[in-house]
Amino acid sequence: MLRWVILVLLLLLVALQYRLWFGEGGMRQVWQLERDVAEQQEENRRLAERNALLATEVEDLKAGQEAVEERARVELGMTKPGEIYYQVVEPPRPETAPATDQQRP
Repeated sequence: MLRWVILVLLLLLVALQYRLWFGEGGMRQVWQLERDVAEQQEENRRLAERNALLATEVEDLKAGQEAVEERARVELGMTKPGEIYYQVVEPPRPETAPATDQQRP
């Protein structure tokens, strides 16, 4: 009789442990959710940094003409009246041909 009670209690313990580790809301799901939260926090941090940079850029554009002028020059290639724009172009590098048996003396 005592063996049957021990066996039943052991089976009950195994069933409860299974639900704890593998069932819905179990430890595997908790670990997965913790990983998801960590990934989301990292993405939120990156986006907050990006937002701060964009906010700084917006303030620069609102505050003065220097930032607007710089963007017009760099992104649109604009110049002021009377300015002369010089573009320095480097000559292309000659490609070196691989050595072959025919070129050897």
